[in-house]
Amino acid sequence: MKKVNLLYDATIICNIMINNSSRSGIFFVAYNVLLELLKREDLNIYLYAEKPVKLKMVLNQYKEFNKCRIYKPVLSGYASFLADVMSNSNNKLIKILCSLQASLVKRISKFYFNHFVSLDDIDVYFSPMRAVPAFAARNNHVKKYTILHDVIPIINSYRENAGHRWFYNMLNSINSEDKYFANSEYTKQDFIKYVPKINGENIKVIPLSTGKPYFKLDDKMYVNQIKRKYGIPTDKKYIFSLCNLDPRKNLIFAIKNFLRFVDKNKLDDFIFVLGGAHFYDFVEIMNKNIEDLGKNQEKILRIGYVADDDMSALYSGAEMFVFPSLYEGFGIPVLEAMKCGLPVICSNASSLPEVIGDCGIQINPYSDDELISAMEKMYYDREFRENCIAKGLERAKLFTWKKCVDVIENQIKKDLEYENFSSN
Repeated sequence: MKKVNLLYDATIICNIMINNSSRSGIFFVAYNVLLELLKREDLNIYLYAEKPVKLKMVLNQYKEFNKCRIYKPVLSGYASFLADVMSNSNNKLIKILCSLQASLVKRISKFYFNHFVSLDDIDVYFSPMRAVPAFAARNNHVKKYTILHDVIPIINSYRENAGHRWFYNMLNSINSEDKYFANSEYTKQDFIKYVPKINGENIKVIPLSTGKPYFKLDDKMYVNQIKRKYGIPTDKKYIFSLCNLDPRKNLIFAIKNFLRFVDKNKLDDFIFVLGGAHFYDFVEIMNKNIEDLGKNQEKILRIGYVADDDMSALYSGAEMFVFPSLYEGFGIPVLEAMKCGLPVICSNASSLPEVIGDCGIQINPYSDDELISAMEKMYYDREFRENCIAKGLERAKLFTWKKCVDVIENQIKKDLEYENFSSN
């Protein structure tokens, strides 16, 4: 089989130049899937982005994308138009003028983007999140694939504003012919439930992995160095939680029951460390929802955005990871914690059971008693804790970007081979 020409929507990849919370879980999925696709010898990868000049800056700055070439739909589309005119016209002058223009278009494209390729040469359009753009959607020759992450905007009735417009554009583009990859079985079933236009047989589940290669750190001096960087006392134990203030993260529930846990067990050297983007009114929200927060406020440490390179140290230095989220498309933080040898307490809701398996404690995310009991079990039963760590490290090996892209590549090749067979 000849090499597959795959056009990858790299719009979100441009966030690599911004080192803040805009590099979300979806960004890391897009980034790592692209890196793994670039390792495949049977694929030629072309990149498309809404702002190709910005994408060109990324390619110039980051060597891992050296094999990529930028696809410019306007220039390629115009060249295809000129080719059609030449083939359908009997006027020699028109043919000459079109030929000159087509040559100029190719020179411009090669000068700015180091290549020229027509959409007719593309076999597959692959989007890690966004709607397939019109220039590719209307081309019946190109097979289209999109990764589905979750239906959170639908469930939470988020408005179609700037922050969620990409989701609703993607949602409106869904059809029964295109192919999709879901990040969990739960996400697959949610799209079948909430989006009648989709064909469930065209959705394949892929195993995700972590954004960075997280690992267990046993170097206590280095771990303490990173703890000091974020203002975490080195003489205190801590629960680590990583999330934003989206209500579905159930953060107030986690903090409230942590305070009850330490009060019940008279633990003065145990704190709750919250990493991730947060809003300025977070303290006010906690004051409204948690009784006696004032005297316990020093037990809650908000460290904000955590640099990628520091995550393994903060996970490794904690006693446990608490993630009682009400809804996750996949749940990458749980996998990150397991890779770092941190025992996990998470909710038994949505996709999280698919990630954690039997490697930690699953709780009802509305049950105070279950969370407090889970904290006590993980804190006091050291044998159970060590067993969770060992099983978590082993289970985490099931989730790799290689396995993820193996599924993607195999499905694409299967579809293209079937299409070629059908046309012969």
